Amino acid sequence: MVVILIGLVVWATTRQGSISFYMTPTELLAAGDAQPSDSYRVNGEVVPGSISKDGLSTSFTISDGTTEIDVVTDRPLPDTFMERSDVVARGNYDGAVFTADEVLAKCPSKFKAKA
Repeated sequence: MVVILIGLVVWATTRQGSISFYMTPTELLAAGDAQPSDSYRVNGEVVPGSISKDGLSTSFTISDGTTEIDVVTDRPLPDTFMERSDVVARGNYDGAVFTADEVLAKCPSKFKAKA
């Protein structure tokens, strides 16, 4: 029984994406074998000047400071979504564009460090 339990724990923790809640753009590109049917969560900062809206459709670019990924969505965005927002997008990646069915934006901090 103990061997089975240990085996299940090892199996669960070695599966791709089982430990982290999301991937960075660099990690997503490094995965390389993305299938359009695979679902991912990717985290990054919205690149200034990259937001383009046409009705409910929005496209923007996110970056982890090293790699940029273009994101498109036709879903409503949270009120906290803006340039330089820290976002997590859930959806599919076809190797060129990340199509998000959900975008979450971190709430900006009301507390600023004293200079």
